[in-house]
Amino acid sequence: MTETLIPLNRPAEAKAAGIPVETEDQLRWMQRTAPQKGLAAAFVRIGRRVFIDPRKFHELVRRQSTGAA
Repeated sequence: MTETLIPLNRPAEAKAAGIPVETEDQLRWMQRTAPQKGLAAAFVRIGRRVFIDPRKFHELVRRQSTGAA
């Protein structure tokens, strides 16, 4: 199975992957605040570009919602 990373400048793709955003600004805010929210591992920087890993995002959110560490 191939790993799919979504660039932060494609909010429609992120939304289609189940990430609750409407705009690029919302994705970028999510990325900036990710360390405080325990979601930093869902964001990947390759050079100057930043991507979100939807599978990792959902895994981290589920882990937080169940209280598992």
